[in-house]
Amino acid sequence: MKIEARRCFTVSLACLFFLSLALAAPADTIKLKNGRVIKGQVVRFGNGEFVVSVATADAHAEHQDRMILLVDAVESIEFDASAAAPAGAPAEKLIVLDGKQEVVATGVQVRRGEKVKITASGEMQFADGRVSGPKGLDARESWPFPGERFGVLIAMVGGAQSAIYHVVGDSGEFEARKDGEIFLQINARSLQGVRGAYTARIHAPGAGAAAASTAPPAPAQAPASAGTRQTVQEREVPADKEWTDTGIDLLAGDSLRIRADGTIHYTSSKTCGPNGGEREWGDLIRALPVNDVGRGALIGLIGQAGTATPFYIGAEAAFTVEKSGRLFLGINDDNYQNNSGRFRVRIEIIRDNR
Repeated sequence: MKIEARRCFTVSLACLFFLSLALAAPADTIKLKNGRVIKGQVVRFGNGEFVVSVATADAHAEHQDRMILLVDAVESIEFDASAAAPAGAPAEKLIVLDGKQEVVATGVQVRRGEKVKITASGEMQFADGRVSGPKGLDARESWPFPGERFGVLIAMVGGAQSAIYHVVGDSGEFEARKDGEIFLQINARSLQGVRGAYTARIHAPGAGAAAASTAPPAPAQAPASAGTRQTVQEREVPADKEWTDTGIDLLAGDSLRIRADGTIHYTSSKTCGPNGGEREWGDLIRALPVNDVGRGALIGLIGQAGTATPFYIGAEAAFTVEKSGRLFLGINDDNYQNNSGRFRVRIEIIRDNR
């Protein structure tokens, strides 16, 4: 699920609660995964649910109804830029953590010495039957953060493999000890079979800019003309598999744009986003599919492995297809046994039908 801000304007959910009391008509756009679109105003988020205020056909203009939407049913939310946040409101970004990925890259960049506050709520039921909130349980986990409470929410700055981490729980404040991105992780050995989610609000100087940047940039291609057809498909690329067949057959001349997000483990302890991790001295002796980019990066090939040349994709790539063939997506690695997590990929194709 993505949360967007129209015209690159960010409005925190906390601010929206107060704005819902105003007389201005609600105008947030909530798109559901079943295709339905709801016009209303998000007034609260908690425990994996959005509460949305919607206008009714009642004769009294001020009359509002409330809807409850599960986070799993929501595809995206576009906040109306006309609902301006109060002056001096703290920069904030909302992050939802569930069982889909072990480490979440928040997109919030901080500098050394900056103050960060994170509050969290929600509940997760683990495969072994234990139920935990962000504060965690009394039991101690031996991995990935030995000695810390099971299920507790952890924040890291500078990389998920960094030794610098901060126990957040349901509320935590810390001072960044290095420059870098904030990552969030749940202290549990495995998230397979997890039900529920935690919701974290990050208050930091860079959180507002990060939330605004979640709106995808305008496509580089011109809009499809009358003689062309544009299709958009989404796929997931697991980290423990060399190549994933997208089922998409491309034709020479197709305009292709691929965007990806998510975080994977490319060893049991190292993580990266679609651009891949930093190359280390040990990687120099590895024979990776695309040897001049980071290990764990998102890569692709058009055709069949062994006969087609793999190419780098990363977080975003746009190009014209030179040779027809099936599109495969993969992970730039030479050993997939210890890998986990997956990238979410959006594939846009513009084809000339004339």
